[in-house]
Amino acid sequence: MIRGVIFDMDGVLVDSEPLHLRALKMTFATVGIMLTRSEAQANMGRSTRDFLKEVFNRHHITRSPDEVYRDHKRRLLQLYQKNVIPIDGALERIQDIRASGLKLALASSSDRDLIDTVLTKFSLHSTFHVVVSGEEVDRAKPYPDIFFKSAVLLELDPSECLVIEDSEAGVRAATTAGMICIGFQSPHSHSQNLNDAHIIVDRLSSSEIDRLVKIDRSDSEYGF
Repeated sequence: MIRGVIFDMDGVLVDSEPLHLRALKMTFATVGIMLTRSEAQANMGRSTRDFLKEVFNRHHITRSPDEVYRDHKRRLLQLYQKNVIPIDGALERIQDIRASGLKLALASSSDRDLIDTVLTKFSLHSTFHVVVSGEEVDRAKPYPDIFFKSAVLLELDPSECLVIEDSEAGVRAATTAGMICIGFQSPHSHSQNLNDAHIIVDRLSSSEIDRLVKIDRSDSEYGF
């Protein structure tokens, strides 16, 4: 039986992928790299800090990736504060799940200050029972660490959790953790391979989500 629902943040709760792309392009331009959209999309759902290190190694950039990341995060925070908006139907879906009595978690690869910016802007601090950032686990998505930690804090078995994710890395992390996963095709995730998700939806208001949060693991219709 599903007893907890775990939301990703970027691309699921908020329409932030364009902001990430804009900030990444500005950041890489400071070290002489013209970042392509496909390169940025390949990083969806993963740790930006890890992405910087990979690209710096590939291009033999000698500047400290941690130093560049600090500058990058300042840019991104400013963009979030001014421009981030919720994904259509996300706030209503969260409130519906909370009202149903299920436990609710937010598990994002983003740093805690970015998450807090979103929670403050949309008055969500008291809505989630648990919030886990990428800073609080050893390994970022596609590793399952963030979802295992969320389950522990929710005091649930991973098999009792359902995850809503919009990236290939996030879907892989959720399914590796042994959780039911809904792949959400957000406005900016069409380049992502979500085929490992148990179902794929393109609206957070989808009735398939309602059905999944009420099913038992033995439900043969879904074959979990």
